Amino acid sequence: MKLKVLFSAMFLLLIVGFYTPASYSAVTYTVELKNDVFTAPNVYEFDIYLSRTGTTTLRLCGTQFDITFNPTMQLYGDSLTAEVLMTLDSDGNVIDQSWTSPLMDQYEPMKFTVAPGELQIITAACATRNAAGVIPVAPGVCLGRVRLTKWGGTFNNVNANLAFKFTGYNTILLAFLGGSGVNSTTDITANGTYDVSGLNNPVLLPVELTSFVSNVSGRQVNLNWETKTEINFSKFEIERALASTKDATVTWASVGTLQAAGNSNSPKKYSYTDKNLQAGKYQYRLKMIDNDGSYKLSDVVETAIAVPKDFALSQNYPNPFNPSTKIDYQVPVDAKVILEVYNITGQKVVELVNQDQQAGYYSVNFGASKLASGVYIYRIAATAKASGNNFSSIKKMMLLK
Repeated sequence: MKLKVLFSAMFLLLIVGFYTPASYSAVTYTVELKNDVFTAPNVYEFDIYLSRTGTTTLRLCGTQFDITFNPTMQLYGDSLTAEVLMTLDSDGNVIDQSWTSPLMDQYEPMKFTVAPGELQIITAACATRNAAGVIPVAPGVCLGRVRLTKWGGTFNNVNANLAFKFTGYNTILLAFLGGSGVNSTTDITANGTYDVSGLNNPVLLPVELTSFVSNVSGRQVNLNWETKTEINFSKFEIERALASTKDATVTWASVGTLQAAGNSNSPKKYSYTDKNLQAGKYQYRLKMIDNDGSYKLSDVVETAIAVPKDFALSQNYPNPFNPSTKIDYQVPVDAKVILEVYNITGQKVVELVNQDQQAGYYSVNFGASKLASGVYIYRIAATAKASGNNFSSIKKMMLLK
């Protein structure tokens, strides 16, 4: 504590120098905290802007900021560090990637101290005045972009609640006042407005989705997506709906679930395949569920399964089977379809299909619990409604009991 008081006292002695009261009351300005954002679950950033609000020339000498933040951002001995990403001059040009005083002749790094719920920032004293470094009117000059990094944890959806503090360590702004060649400094802290209304007060989402795409392969839709970050995140629920132009009502149904990484600061990739779909247009979305049960929905992607190009009869599965099996076939045009099963002697055992069917993919279940073990033959015969063209195909299957 003694060291901190001594450091602040030395700083003020170095900066204040000769007190210059001239034009003090005419100097007005605004210091703003704004553009805050979580760039990662453990990284929080914001800008500090300085702008002149009066007509009196204002040249920056030095600053000392005491900025408080929500103490829950730093719990249980978490290591929290501060740094500055850039420093801009009055024209918005980057001077340095580490904090320096942008409007002075002598540049020295910004000094940081992170206490529980409190960020203390100080600029070194400057020996001479930069005549070109006049503080502009709004939006002013960005003194720097501050980054708070939490090591070994995340910020856990808290509002940072940044605010300026004027007791204890104190917030101070000093300026060069007077005519050309005047190098003395003045404390103008009381003439400033310290504004935090430009803060976004962002909230960390359980997951940040960077991409979600689909592609079709035959009768299956392959879904692929990627997350940038995940915070206390549980799982993805994949939802599907039939896309209809005739009915605005869309009914969503869950078709699968994937566990998420949970907590991650690096990109994670996921995929899911929806198989054996009928011809038609489909919509997909992700229901992204947090550990506490809350969720958000992704954007919707739409894709289509085309009607088949040819008649075809697939091998039954499973094969051999007991007591039932599935038989798939496809119809490229509207047709009269007959599907029958025969025993090895050529006797018809059962007629599974005998009806007009639209173009599409079909699956029929064949139950053989009352039949004896052996080889059976199944046959499809189809006649296209428009052209009258015929299609026929035969395959074998084996029942084992």
